[in-house]
Amino acid sequence: MRYFSTRGESQVSSFREAMLIGLAPDGGLFVPETTPVLPAGWEEWDYPAAVAASLDMFGAEDARDVVDGAASRFDKSDVAPIVEVGGRLVMELFWGPTLSFKDHALQVLGRLLAREVDEGTVLGATSGDTGSAAIEACRGSSNLRIVILFPEGKVSEFQRRQMTTVPDPNVQAVAVRGTFDDCQALVKEALANHPGLLAINSINWARIAAQVGYYIYAGAKVGGEFDVAVPTGNFGNVYSCWTAKKMGVPIRRITIANNANHALADLVGEGVMRPSEVVATIAPAMDIQVPSNLERFTADPSAEFHAGWSSDEEIVETITSVHADHEYVLDPHTATAWKAAGSPAGDVPLLVVATAHPAKFAEAVAEAVGRRPTPPERLAHIDELEERMVTIDNDASALEELIR
Repeated sequence: MRYFSTRGESQVSSFREAMLIGLAPDGGLFVPETTPVLPAGWEEWDYPAAVAASLDMFGAEDARDVVDGAASRFDKSDVAPIVEVGGRLVMELFWGPTLSFKDHALQVLGRLLAREVDEGTVLGATSGDTGSAAIEACRGSSNLRIVILFPEGKVSEFQRRQMTTVPDPNVQAVAVRGTFDDCQALVKEALANHPGLLAINSINWARIAAQVGYYIYAGAKVGGEFDVAVPTGNFGNVYSCWTAKKMGVPIRRITIANNANHALADLVGEGVMRPSEVVATIAPAMDIQVPSNLERFTADPSAEFHAGWSSDEEIVETITSVHADHEYVLDPHTATAWKAAGSPAGDVPLLVVATAHPAKFAEAVAEAVGRRPTPPERLAHIDELEERMVTIDNDASALEELIR
């Protein structure tokens, strides 16, 4: 399958090339020439089969072993369990090694990159969850070095420590004096100037292809038409959902959920996107005003999506009410999806995509439910570990010093 840049001046002939190049030479993002269609019998796929098939359909080679290896790192045997909560379905995507939905794609991408290169430097930016998931996927690698940028003071303490307490010498966590959008811009500039760097953000099509897989799996599990509510900041997760729908998953309505940084919700609801200063919220992984993956989307957002957003106060209220009514604890990001979706329509199931374990945002959850959520034992003492990071200004030359 061939891949073309969204800006029209670059193309490659394979999934492998698109994955290794990451950002297209013209500054755009790679998209496939065509969208594949699900084959007969896809409804019988389990999680590994769905993800491997998604990767295969987009041109990856020998994906099943990679997916099986990634799935083995998850705490639940079904990898992405779907549970019933108050008349809704919740797809729990937070049972991976770093308790975030990012583990699903990055455990795959890390293995694919390690398989394809003799030696390389992986570069990425994070608003909170991508960084730790990427680091976990690459730590200890004999042929990959990873450098992750995050906005100083704008991720949760748990998120920061997941990046900065990793002792492996091939890992470098970098705090940037700026916003996530600043970090993303630094990464894009570096990728453009250094073609040999490997992209780990969702600008890399391999991540989209892997994420499409869990929506295919959700369709197989639900067994009929359903609605989906997706918390998103960078548009990658919801774009993956929309792509799965195009491929034949019977998704009826897709709802985009934002926090107080609601440029995407404005675009859907009003037809106008008004990026402004990033607002720090209790759902920091969505503190983004310039969603990179929107460049891949060429349809009319108002025709394809519904949308809503939540203030911090509304997020806390949602977590409180869901816990009181159903004895289930949402993290702040998932709470935005719960609220934005509104009441289930009744005629089809409503699937809420749960993107992070509540323990990653213990302070916000404790405010809502009166107690701190308990993380898995393997992460219970993360606050006692020594941190290791460097801090730089929002300046390309400062990053250059780290990636030479």
